[in-house]
Amino acid sequence: MNRKYDVIIIGGGVTGVGIARDLAMRGAKVLLLERYDLASGATGRSHGLLHSGGRYVVKDPESAAECARENKILRKIAGHIIDDTGGLFVKLKEDSDDYLEKFLKGCKATGVVHKELTRKETFEMEPNLSRTIDYAVYVNDGAIDPFKLAFLNALDAVNMGAEILTYHEVIGFIIKQNEVLGVKVRDNINNIIEEYYSDVVVNAAGAWIGKIGEMANVEIPVRPSKGSLIIFSRKIFRMVINRLRMPSDGDIFVPSYSTTILGTTSINVDDPDTFYSTPEEILKLYKEGSKVFPDLYKIRPIRSFAGPRPLVGGTGREAKRTFTIIDHEETDSLIGLVTIGGGKLTTYRLMAEKLSDLVAEKLGLSKTCKTHKYPLPGYYDKSEMKKIIKNMKGFKSGVIEAIRRWGSISREFLISDNSSLICLCEKVSQAEITYVIRKMKAKTIGDVMRRTRASMGPCQGQNCIYKIAGLLMGHTQHYRNLFFDDFVSHLRKRWSNIRLLAYGGLADQEALTAAIYNLLGNYNLLVRRYENSK
Repeated sequence: MNRKYDVIIIGGGVTGVGIARDLAMRGAKVLLLERYDLASGATGRSHGLLHSGGRYVVKDPESAAECARENKILRKIAGHIIDDTGGLFVKLKEDSDDYLEKFLKGCKATGVVHKELTRKETFEMEPNLSRTIDYAVYVNDGAIDPFKLAFLNALDAVNMGAEILTYHEVIGFIIKQNEVLGVKVRDNINNIIEEYYSDVVVNAAGAWIGKIGEMANVEIPVRPSKGSLIIFSRKIFRMVINRLRMPSDGDIFVPSYSTTILGTTSINVDDPDTFYSTPEEILKLYKEGSKVFPDLYKIRPIRSFAGPRPLVGGTGREAKRTFTIIDHEETDSLIGLVTIGGGKLTTYRLMAEKLSDLVAEKLGLSKTCKTHKYPLPGYYDKSEMKKIIKNMKGFKSGVIEAIRRWGSISREFLISDNSSLICLCEKVSQAEITYVIRKMKAKTIGDVMRRTRASMGPCQGQNCIYKIAGLLMGHTQHYRNLFFDDFVSHLRKRWSNIRLLAYGGLADQEALTAAIYNLLGNYNLLVRRYENSK
């Protein structure tokens, strides 16, 4: 195996895979390493907001302008995974009148698309809003699937020659004098230590860039900020709803497929690996969210989750949301290592472009970025979608959902006769799961979930986890040794995100789930025997 590359990228979030795509387009030989699965860190734990920039026009105009520009580009290259909902910034009676004037001036200054609405127009658009709202401004927010954004960038990078290794964790650098020559890596599935070499190593590990920097004895001023969110079982609003005030806790609702995500909190943490929701955060989200939607307590929650923001150069909500690039040759006299941190999901492509410009200059590659010109894999127009639906096999609703997830790529598995549904909640077929195992390197139940949304629905895998595990067992050689660890880990992660919300109908659902797994499947006995044998 040739283990020498032009560039090694550490981190498989959307920024890392965006860099891999950009550099592969410029002709670099690229290797990306991710300790778990792609989009398993901050990317996959975001609310999936396609920012208009409106949230930052007063506090952080630089980030607002970046979001406004990238919003337009993403609609051109990733329109097939964007729900063009639009958004409202709504002013409650308790919110300051002064902020409205600053907000409108900020939108004009930063190029954020906006339109002032009357109270009547506001409630015609969103009748579920609280009647305490007396003013609103329309912006071009949207919802984007963060998992698909990462996977489609990765797929395009691989199609252009990049190599991506998941479950490969960087455990150290190979350094000679003052130059980084490569990295030491542990294969977390096969438990093998390997070495890979490159001319440049890119630290794009998000909230973990500080930990990666410590391995090279360089200090990176990152301070992770934890944000908690709640997923509700249906769409409460058609549009993204923001409070018309300085960004704070519980002030944004984002429609996501058939659900709604309410967020978010902001708590500084020392360790990005120790992020989880707390009862205090859940109560705060409910308290603030119910001011915008008074019937919030009547809507069934699915689960909560938390993710770490990779903030650089500041803490909490006071930190700017723009990004930082560090050339360690200049800051630490360490040749061959560059770091990128901060930023937003919406600005990932711009971040990748600027980082790739620096790497390209070091390697003598093309200085021309092309990522804004070419759509991501799966892009299609509406007429093409109608043809796909007409010609594909399976339940029509299942075909439509598959197209929403994959665009024209869905043709590669919708032609299969294996159209039986494995996940009824999200309408995921056996053919789709088999496809992501074979073609998109899904190695665990969580990998399948991130690629297909299987087990993300209201039952949280009650009816499909066994089936998914069976398909993994049938199509991958390694899974037999991973089965119990993976099965136990996945169910426990689901439960850890549900337990804070387990009341009423959700508590009943979880009792039924426990009965199915423990009484019918002997899950508790099997796990106990397995863990005792280890």
